Amino acid sequence: MTAQLAAVETVSDALFTCSYLWAHGRNYSRTDADKALHQHKDPTTRYGKLAVRLKQIVEMSYEDLCDAGYLDTDRKQMIIARRSVLVEEIGEVEMNTLLADTQRIQRAFPDATTGDRRSKLPLTRGSEGYNVRQDYVIKHMLPAQSLCSIYGPSGSYKSFLAVSLACHIAAGVVWSGRKVEQGAVLYVVGEGGVGVPRRIRAWEQVHGQQVDNLWLVNRPVFPVRESEVSEVILAARQITAECGMPVRLVVIDTLARCFGGNDENDARDMGAFIEGCDVIKQKTGATVLVVHHSGKDEAKGARGSSSFRAALDAEFNVKREGEGQALILSCTKMKDAEEPERKAYDLRTAELYTDEDGELVCSLVVHDQPREAKEVEPELANVTRLSDNHHALWQAVRSRTAKGEPCTISVIKDDLRATLGADKVRKSFSRWLDKLESEQIIRIEGENLYPVTVE
Repeated sequence: MTAQLAAVETVSDALFTCSYLWAHGRNYSRTDADKALHQHKDPTTRYGKLAVRLKQIVEMSYEDLCDAGYLDTDRKQMIIARRSVLVEEIGEVEMNTLLADTQRIQRAFPDATTGDRRSKLPLTRGSEGYNVRQDYVIKHMLPAQSLCSIYGPSGSYKSFLAVSLACHIAAGVVWSGRKVEQGAVLYVVGEGGVGVPRRIRAWEQVHGQQVDNLWLVNRPVFPVRESEVSEVILAARQITAECGMPVRLVVIDTLARCFGGNDENDARDMGAFIEGCDVIKQKTGATVLVVHHSGKDEAKGARGSSSFRAALDAEFNVKREGEGQALILSCTKMKDAEEPERKAYDLRTAELYTDEDGELVCSLVVHDQPREAKEVEPELANVTRLSDNHHALWQAVRSRTAKGEPCTISVIKDDLRATLGADKVRKSFSRWLDKLESEQIIRIEGENLYPVTVE
């Protein structure tokens, strides 16, 4: 009897690489296909046949691959079509054994861990990044590439403030002593009219320079609509090309006029508005500043869904100081930094031109020199013999309740000890409290304190 020794054919690394990538919907290289063909020279063996087949496939055109089902938008069907090639040449059992060879997989793909995909999420450890510099459009006020808002009642000069910020950024002039990152500004004049151009001209006259990098959109823009967002992005690119500097700020004045007829109180509608602003922010690299109205109860902040405030990086409340030409600016949210101090800013009159009737046309400009506020709160307007201590108590109560924070007698005492001193609070707190309660400025329910809303 003659013993016959049959040679056992083993698959080469090159053929394994081609087969594994092919079976998992990925492309293999011509170089690997050539190596596989060279290492399996006998086209009559099953691995030789597979090497020839894979070499033929790598030579196919894109259209032929699609026609054969090897490239398909239906990934499941594509995988079935690709693996049928391996089944035809080496059989289903051998294919499954080959694709499950973990040692071979680790050797052919040393940078990949079997069954372990790397996350695309931006992971960091612990405090990594704590010292990364925070970029600003206006330092310590408007963060770069952020969503911000200024809000206040009608007549509070909030649009004058928005124009002032826009002009300073476009001109590269410090605002209120704060460094500015110069760039182009796109200002959406949702309420139309000539008011904004006149305010810009007034700023130019007061500061003695043109603001050529400030561009106006003289109609509402609706971030809830994808087509409108695309137009804003296109406009920003056009502005960058024309003036040679990136758009740093996009102003939407006001939210109400640019909300597209939706319901500001509906979280879904507000979510769509926020999403549109986020896309503008991400695609342009600019900060989006939304000018907004306060609600009927000013102590409760801006009107509409609370999801808007939750999405903001910075929020500022603007109110008029008494009956004069001055505004009070208070930071009500600063997500990643300390809140700037509450300050007042005067507005100055600028004479623009004389119209055809001989009347002088003027506008106002925010004088960006901060000072302490001299306001009289509406709730305190008719109350006599109020000291600064009474004001401090009232403001502490109002501030905490507006933010939804605990507002008890002990908590307010702690707040005032930090600002007025422990000894003064210990001696006089009860008298201050009695005064505000007797004047019906605050309401006491057990340990809790509440402001009394002026009707």
